[in-house]
Amino acid sequence: MPEQQDQTAQIDAPELPAAPQHAATPREARRAAQRQARLEQVERTQLRKAEKAARGPGAWRTWVLPVLKLIVAVAIAIALVKLAFFPDQQAAVDDGGLLPGASFEQPLIGVERGSIENAVSIDGAVAPVDAVPVRSTRAGTVARVVAVDGAQVAAGDVLYTVRVETPAVPSADGTIGAPTARTFEIASPAAGTLTDFALLVGQTVDIATETGKVQPPAHLIRASVGAAEQYRLTTQPEAATITIDGGPAPFECTGVRIAQPTGEAATTGGTATLTCAVPAEVRVFVGLAAKVQLTAGAAADVLLLPTTAVLGSADTGIAFRPSATGGDPEEVPIELGLSDGTMVEVRAGLAEGDEVLQFVPGAADPCADPMTADPMLCGF
Repeated sequence: MPEQQDQTAQIDAPELPAAPQHAATPREARRAAQRQARLEQVERTQLRKAEKAARGPGAWRTWVLPVLKLIVAVAIAIALVKLAFFPDQQAAVDDGGLLPGASFEQPLIGVERGSIENAVSIDGAVAPVDAVPVRSTRAGTVARVVAVDGAQVAAGDVLYTVRVETPAVPSADGTIGAPTARTFEIASPAAGTLTDFALLVGQTVDIATETGKVQPPAHLIRASVGAAEQYRLTTQPEAATITIDGGPAPFECTGVRIAQPTGEAATTGGTATLTCAVPAEVRVFVGLAAKVQLTAGAAADVLLLPTTAVLGSADTGIAFRPSATGGDPEEVPIELGLSDGTMVEVRAGLAEGDEVLQFVPGAADPCADPMTADPMLCGF
């Protein structure tokens, strides 16, 4: 008889696969230990900082160090005051009687002979010559207009005609005849471009009425001349040398004229204006910047002084001779001649070899600023 199976026997649950577990390698274990050590080190550092902040700056930084700094500063100040105001007289005597300190003697300059050229340089620009007005020479009615605005005309070309009527003289019986009429031609006063010309036939014009302008194709150089430059121009030159950057070679500009300001310009501080004619063969354009060189005399073997040693710049001046007793310098009136802006001619008042102060007392030292000082004057 087959063995009866126990139906109540416990049925075993199926075995599940075990989760994979990887054992830490020695290398990973060392890394973990190192990370843990760094974390502990950071915690200890933060802890020390927190404890230090809780204790405050401490007595050394709060009291001792500031007191030491104050003591050192006071000692330095006392030493400086002693050196400045209470020098060691006995030590100075032992060293030969020389006391420490600075000497502020003013430099001297001697009157010397030399040559000088009065050359004045100013800035200018190319400008057109002034337009010539066209004026009617008769009073009447425009009978015919020959030219048009903008046309190129020559001097003497007929621009328009004016019809002038003359009333008839009454006869003996009182009758008045028809007036007589004559036509007059108005010609161009110059060669150039006709501008502002808008006459109409039948328009009435009077004598001297401006009916247009003629702009000549010529140019001039115009430049402002300040008072200092005018004083240096003891004689007015007849020509100037003109240099235009990027233009033709330097050329001579003739007919130099210096006009003083008039009208409103004279009351508002306007300066004199220099003009000279540009030669016709020189090609220039309106608005070009120009350097104007004027030569107004030269002299050789004359007495010279730097302009820094003279109070005044034209005709008369004052030089300052050092005092023999150490007092204020002596004023020496002198007569001045040509000047090139750096040196000035001494015509009277001083002799060759006389020494005067190189700089006028109270004047700003022109050599104080190396960026603006004249190397020839200051000897840099």
